[in-house]
Order: sequence, then structure tokens, then C-alpha cells
Amino acid sequence: MIRLLQIEWGKLKSYRAFWVMIGLYLFILFSIIFGLPAILDYIAAQAGENEAIKAFKSLAFNFPDIWQNIAYVASMRGFIKIILAIIVVIFISNEFTYLTIRTNILSGMSRTEFLIAKLQVVFLLALMSTLVVFVSGFYLGLTNSPVTTFTAITGKLQYLLAYLLEVFTYLTFALLIGTIIRKTGFSVIILLLYLIVEPIVGHYLPDQFDKYLPMNAMNNVIWSPNTSLMQVKTPEFDMDFQTAISIGDVGICLMYAILFSGILYFYLQKKDL
Repeated sequence: MIRLLQIEWGKLKSYRAFWVMIGLYLFILFSIIFGLPAILDYIAAQAGENEAIKAFKSLAFNFPDIWQNIAYVASMRGFIKIILAIIVVIFISNEFTYLTIRTNILSGMSRTEFLIAKLQVVFLLALMSTLVVFVSGFYLGLTNSPVTTFTAITGKLQYLLAYLLEVFTYLTFALLIGTIIRKTGFSVIILLLYLIVEPIVGHYLPDQFDKYLPMNAMNNVIWSPNTSLMQVKTPEFDMDFQTAISIGDVGICLMYAILFSGILYFYLQKKDL
């Protein structure tokens, strides 16, 4: 495993576009997370100092709810994680454009090892994103939460694991598209178009089937923010919010990660590289 990572590191360390996009992604992710309090302040001001918004802000960044709330923002459909997906598409497409995949195979790397190496990079990208969300949430929680006990801080940390799974599955999907299409431009277009096509397809499906579509399955793992304020229902405000992670939703998302990886495995085994 370490040998495969060393090979991938050798390819990526001098690839400037890769590091520029990583830097762009981290900058945007940090900016959005740390800008959330200011955004809520602005919304409250535009709403005439709306007390509900001010109350939400005072609770949204408290431990333990902050983990769910920032994980939800970071994982929203077609949001900033699309940048990570484009990074994955670029680095896998380059393998075919510059024939480095063929060089690796001729040098003794098996096709299975090639896939494992790429999945390792995908997992590390998802882990990097999760660590950014953790560090950001930890800082915002410490500076906004009135309670900073160990129990409060570690409560709802499972949402970060759910976020890790969701991002990993999405990036595996991007890896699959890049491997099959092989051309960076076309792969990015397909990736972006799918964000539009799936909701259209889902609109014509019965509700009980809609949730099984790939993007919906990923986004259903963390499908809403939540605070104690949101759990108060009134005749004017009666909406459902996620209060726990569904094992079923996690299972569906995990099955898609396995499915995408399985398709990649059989494609690389059978296809002329």
C-alpha cells in the first residue's frame, strides 16, 4: 500500500494544476465554513434583526450540533465538493492522456494495484476534506459554544464519519466517469450534467425509488442541519429535520461506493489500456 502511494505521490508532487485546485478547494471550504456566522448576521440584518435567525445562529455553532451543521453545508449537492471531483477527473484522465497507466502496467504494476492506488488517493482527498471540516468545526465550536465538555465536543462526531463516506463515494463516482470517458473536458461536462439530469429523472420516479438514485443516496446520509430550536414545532413552522444518521442510508451509500469500485475493477481488467 505504501509503495502504491509513493508512486502516486511521484506523479502528483510536481503537478502544479493539482496543487492549485487543492488550494482553491481548501480556501473556498474554509471561507464558507468560517463565513457562516457572518452570513447569518447579514440575513438577520436584512430580515430586520429577525429573532429566529439570531437564535439559530446562537445554537448552530454550539457543540455538538455544529458537527452536523457544517458537515451538511460542506456536503450539499453540487456544492464545493464538485471541485474535489474535478480534481479526481483530471488526475485519472491524465493517466490515459499521457499513457502513464500503460507505463505503470508495463513496469510491473497490476491493474488491480493501479485501481487500489487511485482509490487510496480518493480516500486521502476525502479524509483531507473531513479533517478541514473537523478543524473548522472545533474552532467555531470552542469560540461559540457555552459548553465545551468532552461529552459535548464528541457528541454527533458520527456526522463527520458520515461526511467522509459521502465524499469518498462521490469521488469514486468521479473516478469512474474519468476512467470510462478518459478525456478531462468531456468527463467534467458529464460530471456537471449529471447534477442536472438526476433531479429531472427523480422527478418522474415514485418517491420510494427517488432516494435510491446515486446522488440522492449520497446526500441522504446527511440531509439537513439541526439544532434544538429546529425541533420546536409550531403551526407556522412544522418541518422535519434529521436527528440521527440512518443505518439504511449509510448502507445504500456504501453499496454505491462498492458498486462504483466494482465497475472500475471489471472495466480495468477487460478494457484495452
